[in-house]
Amino acid sequence: MRTAKLITMGCKVNQYDTQSMRETLRHNGYTVLDDEASRQQADLYLINTCTVTNTADQKARQVIRRAIRQHPNAKVLVTGCYAESDRETIEEIPGVTFVFGNREKADFQNYLDLLHAKTPSPTAETDATSNPLLSIEPVQHDAIREHARFSQGVSDAGKRTRALIKVQDGCSAFCTYCIIPYVRGRMTSRPLDNIADEAHRIADSGIKEVVITGVHLGAYGMDTDRDRDIANILEHIHDIDGIERIRFSSIEPMYFPDTLGERMAALPKCMPHFHLPLQAGSDEILRQMRRRYTTSNFAHLVENLRRVFGDDVGITTDIMVGFPGETDTHFEESCRFVEEIGFSQLHVFRYSPRKGTPAATYPDQVSPHVSAARSQAMIALGERLNRAFRERMLGKQKEVLIEASREGKDNRLAGFTDNYLRVLVDAPESAINQIQSVTLGALEGDCIAAA
Repeated sequence: MRTAKLITMGCKVNQYDTQSMRETLRHNGYTVLDDEASRQQADLYLINTCTVTNTADQKARQVIRRAIRQHPNAKVLVTGCYAESDRETIEEIPGVTFVFGNREKADFQNYLDLLHAKTPSPTAETDATSNPLLSIEPVQHDAIREHARFSQGVSDAGKRTRALIKVQDGCSAFCTYCIIPYVRGRMTSRPLDNIADEAHRIADSGIKEVVITGVHLGAYGMDTDRDRDIANILEHIHDIDGIERIRFSSIEPMYFPDTLGERMAALPKCMPHFHLPLQAGSDEILRQMRRRYTTSNFAHLVENLRRVFGDDVGITTDIMVGFPGETDTHFEESCRFVEEIGFSQLHVFRYSPRKGTPAATYPDQVSPHVSAARSQAMIALGERLNRAFRERMLGKQKEVLIEASREGKDNRLAGFTDNYLRVLVDAPESAINQIQSVTLGALEGDCIAAA
């Protein structure tokens, strides 16, 4: 029996890609070991990397080396965004069996065939230059012009109660700080019938909630003469029996028209939660980032979503601090705007210069100690806003999809409300993957305990 361990770093798009490759491994007779952190030996270790920051690159290298050290007889395959951006560095790590990029994930079956046909299992002492797989020429592509490619998708989300469906890949926005267009390829929409087929398979597997994901969701359909848009996907999936909840993973504000919110509000299965990456609350910094919207545009979007979904709608965001040229005044503007919007949760990260992006060459790079201090201040603001939002929900009745996870001091089952608040529920195992109506009782750590 062949065994494999999988580790995924980064975004939900990467998580989806790993699910697809997991399914391919199972079709090839592999048993996928669930506990990737255990010392149980596996025959194959697949690492799906991220490169959004320098920290992500460093973490990827650490994970790769740890996998080789802990699984000295395993074939170690590395893919993802860091594999796309810095393949040579990964290939130089002794013990790495094979490296392939994002657009090669769709050919994972071919690489498995090649792996089993051409190489013995390497060890940590293996010289990378002696590994025949590392001498194989990678697929060549123009990082700016080539479109993303898709696998046939997944049929089973495993033990999860929510399933990801990737509907597009790549990005053509080219924000000045972002490496993603270079490692994910050009914005590419997945055919609608292909998406619907996958959604039907997921519904047949018993999954009740799907999360629509992609690198640049709101741009769906713009590469196909605008004959369809992201709302068409929601309308198709909404009619599938068995699927009871639909969410977006993250959607860029520059491609979120008022009509989209109104069309979603007319679909009861669409959840009132939106992750809208703001990045900065200063118009001057937004221009330098090439974000193509203003704080006024963003505020209008949030106001419209609250108008059509109600004040309980969850609005979460990403905030970057320390972008080149960001002054104390710019940062204070961001803090004021974040508080004005009243986000339900913030994901705060520090600017990281990425080689090949315009912002990496900008003058007035912010010093690490200044960006660290700003990060801590923004995180504290986010925690205060999150607590205020959760306190406002106390006493309300919400529908919670129960997950197979026990948390909190009393080891209760956990799940999410429609507006994406984590709730602890005293319920039996039979409640897993069921939607229950609960009253939100009291704050407990980062969760809310059901009354």
